[in-house]
Amino acid sequence: MAQRAAAALALLVVLLAVAPVIGDAQALQRLTVLSFDLGTDTPRPRAGVPFHLTLTLRVRERFGQIANIDLPGLAQLELLGDERETTTTPQGTQYRETVTVVAQNGGTLVISPGTLQAIDARDGKAKQWFSNGLTLHVAGAPSRAVYVAARTLGIALLWLLGIACIVALVVLLARRRRPAPRPVPVPIVPPPPPPAVVRTPRQRAQDALAVLRAERTRSAAIAVRAAIWRMVGASDGETLADVLRRTDSHDRVTRELLVALERSAFTYEEDLRAAIDDACGALERYIEDVA
Repeated sequence: MAQRAAAALALLVVLLAVAPVIGDAQALQRLTVLSFDLGTDTPRPRAGVPFHLTLTLRVRERFGQIANIDLPGLAQLELLGDERETTTTPQGTQYRETVTVVAQNGGTLVISPGTLQAIDARDGKAKQWFSNGLTLHVAGAPSRAVYVAARTLGIALLWLLGIACIVALVVLLARRRRPAPRPVPVPIVPPPPPPAVVRTPRQRAQDALAVLRAERTRSAAIAVRAAIWRMVGASDGETLADVLRRTDSHDRVTRELLVALERSAFTYEEDLRAAIDDACGALERYIEDVA
C-alpha cells in the first residue's frame, strides 16, 4: 500500500508540473509563419530626431488578431508611440506594428529581434520565432562648441554686412554732396587772318573812280591822289615832279592821270569841279589802258 501511495503522489506532482505547459500550449495560436521582419524608415537616424521601427509578420492562416508577439528590447530608445494593424486577405494575415522612437545620443545602436510564440501548423509543435535584428548608426547632435562657433560666425557676418552697408551709404552721400567740377575753359584759338588780297592797278583805279564819282569834294580828291601815289610806289611826301621822274616817260596815260589828280587836289575852288571831272576822265582812260 505504501508503494502505491508513493507512486500516486509522484504522478500527481508530474501532472501538476505539466499542467501549466499544457495550458500555455493550448493558448498558443496555430500558425504557418511565412515571414517575420523588423525594419526601420531610416538606416542613419539622428540623435533627438524621431524615427520608426516596424515589425511585420505574415502567416498563411486568417486571424483577426495575432497574439504572443513581443517587441525587441528598446531600452536604449525613448518610446513615443505604438500603432498596430492586422490585415486579413485570402492569402492569409499580415500583422504590422509600428513604433515611434527617438535616440538621445549618437553612436552605434543594436536592436534585438522581435519574438513570436505559436504552434507550428506544419508539425503541431510549440515554437518561438525570431525576426532579424538591426544595427543603426545614430548621428550625434551638434556639440555645443560647434553651435557656439556657428552662432559667433553668424553674428560676425551680420556685423560685417552692417558695416559694409554704412560705408556704402556714406560714400553715396559724399558723392551727392560733392560739387560738380567746374568746366575747364577751352582756349579759343582765333582763326588765322585771311591772306591779304592783292588788288591789281586796274582794280585800284576802279575803286578811286567810284569814290571820286560818289563824293566830288576836295577831300575825296586828296584821298584818291594818295591812293594812286601808293599804287605807283610813291610816298605821300613826294611831289608831282618826283613821281613823274620815276614814271616811264612813254606811259602817257599814267602821267596824265597823275597830273589830273594833282590839279583836283590843289586847284582853287572855282576850278575844283572841272578838275574833278578831268580826274574822272583820266581814271577812265587809265582803266581802259591797263585792261
